[in-house]
Amino acid sequence: MLVRARFIRTDRFSGGELRLSSPLCRLGRVPDNDLRFDNDSVSGHHAEIHHLPDGTFQICDLDSTNGTWVNGQRVHAHPLRNGDVVELGEVRLHFRTGDT
Repeated sequence: MLVRARFIRTDRFSGGELRLSSPLCRLGRVPDNDLRFDNDSVSGHHAEIHHLPDGTFQICDLDSTNGTWVNGQRVHAHPLRNGDVVELGEVRLHFRTGDT
């Protein structure tokens, strides 16, 4: 399954585009994550993004210390939509789908 989604990092520590490369993408601070953030406010294994069979995306918090936030609300499991703002500790990411 081709995954056409990415994050645009917009916090003060770094910028750039981070592409999701597989239907299950783990985010966190330690090296074995698919997307790694070198920031002490991010847990070792912080969250996962699931690309579901119906084409939608869901983020799931992995009992992180500082929580996973979508559009200012703390979430445990939450659908992601194009344009959502995801925060993992001090790391701020804008979710984008498709080729735009």
